[in-house]
Amino acid sequence: MDWRKYSILGIGLLIILLLLWWAGVGEVLGILRKSRLEYFLLAVLAYVLAVIIWALRWRVLLKSLGIDAPMKTIVGGLFVGIFVNNVTPGARGGGEPVRMYYISKRTGQPYGHVFATVTMDRIMDLIPVVVMLLLATVHVYRLGSLTLTLTIFLLDVFFAAVVLATVGILLSERKTKGILYWFYRRFQRIMPGKALKYEEKFIRAVEVDVPRFQENFKLLMKHRSAFLIALLYSFLFWFLVLLRSYFIFLSINRSITLPDVMVVQTIGIVVGMFSLIPGGAGLIEAINSTVYVLLGINKDAAVTATLLERLISYWAPTAIGAVVTAHFGVRVRAGRQSNGKGKV
Repeated sequence: MDWRKYSILGIGLLIILLLLWWAGVGEVLGILRKSRLEYFLLAVLAYVLAVIIWALRWRVLLKSLGIDAPMKTIVGGLFVGIFVNNVTPGARGGGEPVRMYYISKRTGQPYGHVFATVTMDRIMDLIPVVVMLLLATVHVYRLGSLTLTLTIFLLDVFFAAVVLATVGILLSERKTKGILYWFYRRFQRIMPGKALKYEEKFIRAVEVDVPRFQENFKLLMKHRSAFLIALLYSFLFWFLVLLRSYFIFLSINRSITLPDVMVVQTIGIVVGMFSLIPGGAGLIEAINSTVYVLLGINKDAAVTATLLERLISYWAPTAIGAVVTAHFGVRVRAGRQSNGKGKV
């Protein structure tokens, strides 16, 4: 990151400090002192299970195209993508080309094959979110909150449009190439040295692999069993996400309903997609806490629960992803050096 990205992240950290001041540091610490560790560990377990479900979903898509990757490799690819997404502002698209690169390197498969599965994996995420937005709209309408109802309804329409537009773009070779180059430019900003070194190779791969990608993506769309199994995993994944927040509230001795959690999570997803702050750090904490308060949760409990949930879902995975990414970089360099010695 350059100094501008650090300064943006600093704004996010400042928001978190202001959030603690608003809730009351003493009140938050008081809640934490009385918290129940067993429920917090259940929340951590829910996150771990969600990652495993995510990996299983991706493996289904990979296997449907004949790509055989062990679970360890798939999980490693997920954490590499999580790390890049969490340090990248915007729609969290930077991690997708990185995990495509990771799996391609570890399996020896062409980029076009792997990118088709990565893209379908993202679509599998969007479908449950649209459904949750619909359910959240009904829930807040029944609660009598017209402002939240209108907000979530507009988000639902937007997400449905995103899903349809995404599929339309991916079925067009010209538009798909444009998206790939957009991803590359984001990757170039994150890792300029590595991007420059592989620019020519990347361009050649795109021009060769995009037609393959089109063929494979259409094959995935028609692969009914793989599509349905992956979709089932997607709904299970998001249920575990909701369950994670539910356990967090139990850990601080507060009760909450899963529909309330769903409202907050869906709004947080949209904020994260368009946040200029990497990973929505600070901003998501503020938005989620505010929505919890609007749903009737005391502000000290709302802030405490949000910070604990983000510790599990954002800060810890970012640290793990940084370690995996650094290790992968070392492994790649070591492999190149050994290849170079073999050629000599």
